[in-house]
Amino acid sequence: MKKIALVFAATVLVYHSFSCKESITDSRPRVIRPPQEMIWTADTLKGFDQYAQLTPENLLVFASNDAWLVCWSDIARRLIWHFDGKSWTESNIAADVGGMRVRDIAGNSSSDLWACGYTGDEIFLAHYNGSRWTKYNTNGIKGDLLDMCKDAEGDLWACGRNGMIMKYDKTKWIVNQVKLKKPEQVDYFNKSIAENKGKILFLISSVDKITLEEKYYYASGTLDNWVIIDSMTITNKGSIKWGYRNLFSSSNQHLYSCGMAGIWSYENSQWKLVSEASGAINNIFSDSDVYTIAVGDFKKALFSNGITWSNFSNILNTNDSSFVFKNVWTNGYETFICGYGNFGGKEKLVVWRGN
Repeated sequence: MKKIALVFAATVLVYHSFSCKESITDSRPRVIRPPQEMIWTADTLKGFDQYAQLTPENLLVFASNDAWLVCWSDIARRLIWHFDGKSWTESNIAADVGGMRVRDIAGNSSSDLWACGYTGDEIFLAHYNGSRWTKYNTNGIKGDLLDMCKDAEGDLWACGRNGMIMKYDKTKWIVNQVKLKKPEQVDYFNKSIAENKGKILFLISSVDKITLEEKYYYASGTLDNWVIIDSMTITNKGSIKWGYRNLFSSSNQHLYSCGMAGIWSYENSQWKLVSEASGAINNIFSDSDVYTIAVGDFKKALFSNGITWSNFSNILNTNDSSFVFKNVWTNGYETFICGYGNFGGKEKLVVWRGN
């Protein structure tokens, strides 16, 4: 096994492939550390064969030794991976349910998971009981589910194209729709969904197929009662009101959005830009108001201590300035960051683990 150790001040980074069974020996006390002071391990996840492309889509972490990653692959294999604290292994959903694409996963534990996406022109849902995936009968509903979240009651929510919203009330999935008044040539989809302070919130993107005009909406509500809170048409950087790529609600109920141009915080019923960025921020995770990590395009890995933001991407060992960091999770003790791009001279999907 090839292993390279790099030292950056108090930071150590070790690289190995996904099949490695070893873990870093760390005698330090388990305390909250900024990412600049963590020990980092880089794991490479490989596609089904040497020609298959693999990129990260969504990340779900229950513990440092119990993490799930959803991937996109051009041959629809190796779509879901699980990390047990030592190595990443494929959860072969295709072997259990057949052909499909997975967009996201959510659930209460690694023995009670749901995956969403599409199969053909129909939505796709499947449940995992810890050993096997079982396809849920969606009765031929047309569409594509893009994102999932869990609310305070433990119920699951999914959203997707054509304004679709679905709720799992622990017994069945209930289908709902957000309807926009729009011209026939305008397509729209619910891109990101989150629960915050007892409310279901989501972001809507729309595009006019003729004029190519894009319009975005921030919405909230309950089943059969959805309300558009605000909308925006982007004409320049100053017209962006919130990050339209992703919503995130922290454990202390602080709501963020991220996307092109930066990171926004929802304060006093309006979005406030808290960190400006060139390019896009793809994902944000906050364990508290003094510990937030955001990642994005062009090798952006940002940390906030509640006062200032700092870029720590230099400690993640890739020289590709266009490397895309797609997903992040942290509790202050451990951190996962997923990305793809040129790594060691080849296009790769890499997961960094810091502690």
